[in-house]
Amino acid sequence: MIPSCSPWVRRVRTSRDGVAINQKLRDGVRNVLAGSLLLGSCAAVAQQASVEELEVIVVTGSYIQGTAEDAALPVDVFTAEDLQMQGSPSMVDLVKSIPAVQGVLGESNQFGSAQSTGTSNINLRGIGAVRTLVLMNGRRLAGSPTGNGVDTNLLPMAAIGRIEVLKDGAAATYGSDAVAGVVNFITKTNVDGLALDASYSYIDGSEGDYHANALWGHRADTWNIMVAAGYRHRSELNSTDRDWAVRTFAENPQGGFSSAGSPGQFILPTGETTLPTYRDPGCSAVGGFELPGNGCRFQYITFDNLVEREEHYQVYSEFNMDLGEKTGLHVEALYAAHEAPEENSSPSYGPQQGANLSATPAVSLVSPTYIIPFSNPGLQALLPSVMASLGTGAAADVQRAALQQRGYIAASGLQWRPLGNGGNPLTGEGKKDERLFDGFRLSASLDGEFGPEIGWDAGVTYSENTRETSTPDILAYRLQRALSGLGGPDCAAGALAGSAGCLYFNPFSSALAGNPSTGVTNPNYNPNLANDPRLIDWMFEENGWRDTSSTFAVDLVFNGELPLSLPGGAIGWAAGGQYRDEGFERRVNYWTDIDKNPCVDTPVNGNVNCSVQFGVFTFFGPLRNQDLSRDVFGVFGEVNLPILESLQAQVALRYEDYGGLVGSTTNPKISLRWQALDWLALRGSAGSTFRGPQQTQLLDGFSTTLSYTSVAQNYKPYANYGNPDLEPEEADTFNVGAIVQAGNFKGSLDYWSFNFKNPIVTEGGTELVAAFFGSVRGGPNHCADAAYDALQTRFTFTTPTACSAEALVRTRVNVINGPEENISGLDASLAYQFEGVLGGELLVGVDASYTLEYKRDALIVEGIQIQAKNDFAGTRGAAGLTALPDLRGSVYLDYSTGNHGVRWTTRYIEGVTDIRSSVAATSREVGSFLTHDLVYRLQLPGETTFSASVINVTDRDPPLVLLDLSYDPFIGNPLGRYFKVAASKQF
Repeated sequence: MIPSCSPWVRRVRTSRDGVAINQKLRDGVRNVLAGSLLLGSCAAVAQQASVEELEVIVVTGSYIQGTAEDAALPVDVFTAEDLQMQGSPSMVDLVKSIPAVQGVLGESNQFGSAQSTGTSNINLRGIGAVRTLVLMNGRRLAGSPTGNGVDTNLLPMAAIGRIEVLKDGAAATYGSDAVAGVVNFITKTNVDGLALDASYSYIDGSEGDYHANALWGHRADTWNIMVAAGYRHRSELNSTDRDWAVRTFAENPQGGFSSAGSPGQFILPTGETTLPTYRDPGCSAVGGFELPGNGCRFQYITFDNLVEREEHYQVYSEFNMDLGEKTGLHVEALYAAHEAPEENSSPSYGPQQGANLSATPAVSLVSPTYIIPFSNPGLQALLPSVMASLGTGAAADVQRAALQQRGYIAASGLQWRPLGNGGNPLTGEGKKDERLFDGFRLSASLDGEFGPEIGWDAGVTYSENTRETSTPDILAYRLQRALSGLGGPDCAAGALAGSAGCLYFNPFSSALAGNPSTGVTNPNYNPNLANDPRLIDWMFEENGWRDTSSTFAVDLVFNGELPLSLPGGAIGWAAGGQYRDEGFERRVNYWTDIDKNPCVDTPVNGNVNCSVQFGVFTFFGPLRNQDLSRDVFGVFGEVNLPILESLQAQVALRYEDYGGLVGSTTNPKISLRWQALDWLALRGSAGSTFRGPQQTQLLDGFSTTLSYTSVAQNYKPYANYGNPDLEPEEADTFNVGAIVQAGNFKGSLDYWSFNFKNPIVTEGGTELVAAFFGSVRGGPNHCADAAYDALQTRFTFTTPTACSAEALVRTRVNVINGPEENISGLDASLAYQFEGVLGGELLVGVDASYTLEYKRDALIVEGIQIQAKNDFAGTRGAAGLTALPDLRGSVYLDYSTGNHGVRWTTRYIEGVTDIRSSVAATSREVGSFLTHDLVYRLQLPGETTFSASVINVTDRDPPLVLLDLSYDPFIGNPLGRYFKVAASKQF
């Protein structure tokens, strides 16, 4: 990316890294800038600008000022003008376009990033968003309560002036979290007047996306103020609107298929050792797929969306004032929110625990099983078919008699779900989940000088992010009561089944008018047997909670020059300290609270002492209220050593203390820059980084996530536990590179590497299951293998004595300090500006990042190798890792003449190999993703600009990946070709 300099000339005392610049340092910066290797476009601006205008250009990664791409540190700069040249992308699209970034949240992905729809993050190198430190104006932001780094969708896009991306570890300067690098969002300065901008994107199959921003500022002699507001809307895009998303089972056996269907398969308790089963005769009529052995497969993906409806809002304001000649005041405030008010999901989940009520059936049926008595009207209508399914002959007659005597059939959550192909009567389609995120941030700072020698900056920042999530799930005891005719909000205590307001729940296809996701009607529908929506509403309750993460930070930084000089000039220095109070609070609702409802039958029997505390829902597990806080202290120092006029070194050291279970760390770093020739500069850095565990990772409690488990042919819940014994992770970082500037050509090439020790990772839940049971149902398992006894304790089965993939209900997964990792790669950026091309200028450029290796030692859990030592570069599906394409990059051509401009951008993501055990060898290769974007720009009179874009010109579909939506949101984009218009106006 080629930076544009013109919007970022500064005339204020302080930099946005929060450091005042004294007079001697100003002189040093001017001297550096005079000889720096800037782009031709930047150089043209520099030649026209005064020295005072250039005095405070800063670089993220150091409190000693310098320049950006030409610094010892590998920093990319993206300006507001750059974004306009690209057609004003959204924050998500902008972040995903950076080659050094991999595995970005932003597309709807309820299966891979639970309860985080609407958020976005930054994941440098693909090594985890929590390892990328995100700053705003040089100061920290609270992380998202999801634990996936900072939610960049809460940042005020209308106010952002430039983004600096430091692709190198920076713990020595900024402390924990800056393992992979730093991304600094810097707001605009000296805004005077009003600016408006808006855009609309036409997307086939949806109502389109649009945004609107307003920015106003006023400048006076000694103060200035800026206010920005933004709104962005995303429209729903259903999976059925893209033919590549809904695949057949043969094409993608993991494409949203479940063996727990509705219509479903039922158990006939005839007293036999092996109980016969019965398939609902309406399986195929409403879109189910008949299976051998009387199963009915359900494809829930037709009820899901590729893109959810999202509403985003941001309001930002800042105030700057000179308090005398040497002191300045800066105050900023931000409030932002976004929501996905109706995230589409499956009409209901396959029950993972039974009701466990006091009435025990006459024959032993394992959990998660529900009883359907013969008195149920839906079953009464099917009884002749049920009896006939047993066949003919003496043995069948005995079975029929036993079944008639028992007076019920049973439904297992392993083979059935309450609502499926017929949709959810409360919505007329799938279940509606709600996700709401909001946050606010206040920051104030003073900066100044102690005489001409020392500059200082003191700042206080408080930020808070909140997530509210609501996911309807069925209460197990209410489901059983409804099947027994004792359901509904008006059913009085002691009333008889089916009377006095008590309702039956009909679990059979006769209750279904059709499949609302495909439009299929059910010829066997009986409106007299349809389920009352009031009953369905009573069966469901909200699995919900409110999480809040907060950060309170106090920063104090001094800088200046030592009275010592080296051949290259005076020695610059910076030193300071930071205090942080990091908080996390969770408030769960009544039904989700494990302390109020720990057991499946708690509301009925008040049984709070059950041995298995998985809560009251059929699928989701319970949570506990939390109120966590910790103090972090850090001090740092750095010096800039001009060894020669052509050779500079920077040395930094930071000490940080987390106290408690985490402890303290000391991290050094050294950076070098050598101007070897007029057109060639070499740079390098080496250091160590550190990251302490998140507070929730230290708790010995659990939260429930869902993962498709191939051996179970269904989604299964995984109980993710924290670990009080976690140790901090450490990494050694190294970077070496070269910068070439020759006329209108500029290029840079950097080699980078990370060596992680004790990385904080989560054991792969599906990998635990695959190591024990394999990936194919019916294959060999290790139930009788003593070497696997410890691993077997991780699994919950339908009964304590059961051990099989078919009986698997839940798996325990821990956060651990994982095996050593070694990661390295190359970053390249090339650009050349041709002048006088058809009366205009043509800029040609390439940006790319190539991962050379991502090696990880073997992962051992409970004495068993879960994942072998491997190089995961170019793969997807490894435990805890996103897709890791070897090569990501873009090529662009930008032609401008007069008031017109055209930009063509080609983006490329190399294919990967899917290494999950559940993927057959013939389906492992995932294709590359190559797209082309075309943007036209027009500068109109009255400071008005207009742009028209065609994104994904060739309408490229994302490559097939054996996942629920048949693509990987970290690689492809589900929108296809779409058209966008944008306009801006300044007053």
